[in-house]
Amino acid sequence: MKAESMFADGPEPELSCRRRIRGIKDYRLERSVLSSDTHAKLVILYKEDQARTGLFCLAALSPFWLGYALYVSSWLLQAIILGGFFGYEDLFCLLCFYLALVLCGAFTIFLCLDNKFVLTEKGFQFPRRFLMEMAFSTERTWQHLSALEFKDEELLIRFNNLGQARFKLAGMRTSDLKDLVVAVRSNAPDAQCFFDKKAVSLGIPGIQAAPNDKSFTAIWEQDLASRFGSTAFVPLETKAELQNGRLTVIGQVSFGGLSAIYLCKDILGDTVILKEAVIPLNADAASKAKALEMFDREARILKSLSHPNIARVLDHFVENNRHYLVLEHINGLDLRAYVKEHGPQPERLIIRWTFEIADVLKYLHAQEPPIMHRDVTPDNLVLDRSGAIKLIDFGAANELLTTATGTLVGKQSYIAPEQFRGKAVTQSDIYALGCTLYYLATGQDPEALSQSSLSAELAEKMPTLNNLILGCTAMEVEDRLCTMQVVEDRSREYLSAVR
Repeated sequence: MKAESMFADGPEPELSCRRRIRGIKDYRLERSVLSSDTHAKLVILYKEDQARTGLFCLAALSPFWLGYALYVSSWLLQAIILGGFFGYEDLFCLLCFYLALVLCGAFTIFLCLDNKFVLTEKGFQFPRRFLMEMAFSTERTWQHLSALEFKDEELLIRFNNLGQARFKLAGMRTSDLKDLVVAVRSNAPDAQCFFDKKAVSLGIPGIQAAPNDKSFTAIWEQDLASRFGSTAFVPLETKAELQNGRLTVIGQVSFGGLSAIYLCKDILGDTVILKEAVIPLNADAASKAKALEMFDREARILKSLSHPNIARVLDHFVENNRHYLVLEHINGLDLRAYVKEHGPQPERLIIRWTFEIADVLKYLHAQEPPIMHRDVTPDNLVLDRSGAIKLIDFGAANELLTTATGTLVGKQSYIAPEQFRGKAVTQSDIYALGCTLYYLATGQDPEALSQSSLSAELAEKMPTLNNLILGCTAMEVEDRLCTMQVVEDRSREYLSAVR
């Protein structure tokens, strides 16, 4: 969850490609970190059909406006030089016309080729094609920003009495849109943000939607909220502060049932993820006490983990009877959003990802006692800027609610049968991984509580992957692939064979 990075992690005056790829800690730049000649920035490449059409037309007509115009201009200029200006005013006007034609064509190409929308520590730099809309200035500061609105497949960026810029959503990558919203939340907290159903479907962070919003609940699962009974749970508002101002809510990422996830800034200005869970008022005292004990113990264990592909748990605390986990913010796109944007993925790429995921889960299962993630889904696997898979959002908060209410919390299509019965084991993560592989290959969630397999057509194209899915999603624990080491070994064998 953390386009080229807008933030610097160190004092170097220039951000290398590798440094940008590594991700960002926050969108607010610190002058003490960057030298005065540094311009750390987020660069968004905007692809517009009108610009492409304009370039195509100019290329097609270039023999006239460029070739023929320059040819005629050279003869006219030669005639004027030899004959003198006086008496040849008509030739001079014709020469000016052809030269203006060449300049107009070149200027139009200059505008069409500029497709970089840049965010810096000071504000915005728009592509030059927005000169007319932006009152002949392509730069605006954060203080000028009044509103960011997603409306009818478009993004409108409005400024106080200084015009507006209109972008087609199809011309931007989803990950860039997410980064843009986070940047606005951090650098212009007073600016209004408006989101429509399209923005919700893209998973844009910082969306504040009511729990009864049908478009919102279609995207964010309700965590089986109807089973919990009455509760006074209301999500935190934007700008809400926790821990005596140490954490400030930038926006809400998701909300369902008795839990929510927020994008926050800590006291150092770093962007973090905050996961919140609330025990319902009608939970009995014994279950509540057991849930709190387990949550505290698991949160402490998770804080001690150290793996390059795991989003770190930075802190945990209780405030106003709400229980919180503070997680590292990963810049990237979760695999569900990635598949929605790019479609089902090829076998080789899926198995490469499987190898990485298996290595992470093997590390967790090797802890004493073994740590079960309990929520291995496409939503909790993030593809970062370097192309690595990061595991996020441990199920500690969900386990808190499960223990307190006696009701299972999780994504039903990815829950193993034994986990559904409240008896999760390490093989439950293997089952969820198999379901995730099915989603990556088909773009569809698997049928809940069943052994998954690809269609006959896909199984013929992806035999190794299909066998892996079958082995991971067997209904009985003893019939499943026994450990993540086995999953990793099978993935390694395939990758070695296709090199």
